[in-house]
Amino acid sequence: MIDLLFAAALAVSRTSLPPALPLVTTVAPAGDAADEIAHALAPRESLRAMILMRLTESPEGMAIAARYGETRADAIFSAVADAAAWRHLGAWEASLAAAYRETLAAEELERVREALRRNDRAALQPVAARVGMALYTRSGALLAQASDETIAAARERLPV
Repeated sequence: MIDLLFAAALAVSRTSLPPALPLVTTVAPAGDAADEIAHALAPRESLRAMILMRLTESPEGMAIAARYGETRADAIFSAVADAAAWRHLGAWEASLAAAYRETLAAEELERVREALRRNDRAALQPVAARVGMALYTRSGALLAQASDETIAAARERLPV
């Protein structure tokens, strides 16, 4: 499950930017290599993707889609997941940075940071499972909270 969540996050962050743009499109926050790595991985998009995955695969999400139709449910899910991702972005990005910081040695962090600066995402593959486990351990409750808020917000937007 952890590998799936981390793979989804990487896939979303990989496809979120047009290939002509550099990987980091904003100024990274002041901090260490882990902060820069977390910022470069498009944390809002990865959190949003994980919230949507949990939402659409949950019994509640499936019930909403069955009752109101997938098109309408997807539009509502998208809007409420986006809002939840923005709301929890700071905590998620900090948690992602902490997962990298706690999991990787200084040399590994520097290699990953330099690879991301070159837009070489293949450098993430050797460390993805370890960092993914740390991220899930640190952020499982945050993801569950954001997902629960998203389901509640989706229900509020639907007629009774």
